[in-house]
Amino acid sequence: MTPLSQTGFVKEGALQGWFVRVSHMETPKGFLVSRARNAAMDQTLILDGIFPDRDKLEVFFQTQAPVVEWMD
Repeated sequence: MTPLSQTGFVKEGALQGWFVRVSHMETPKGFLVSRARNAAMDQTLILDGIFPDRDKLEVFFQTQAPVVEWMD
């Protein structure tokens, strides 16, 4: 399961080389994926989503970023 509010580095897939972080949103309800070029995520360039539920979020990661190294 993709962790929330944790930065990860995409090792394989279409998003390879990007840092990503998933946030849960109340309005609009769903999950938002932020992409940046650095681990601090202070240079967010692209927002992917809103994914309305976990299943759709997981499909996105399976197809676009199947290998992510999550940081603590």
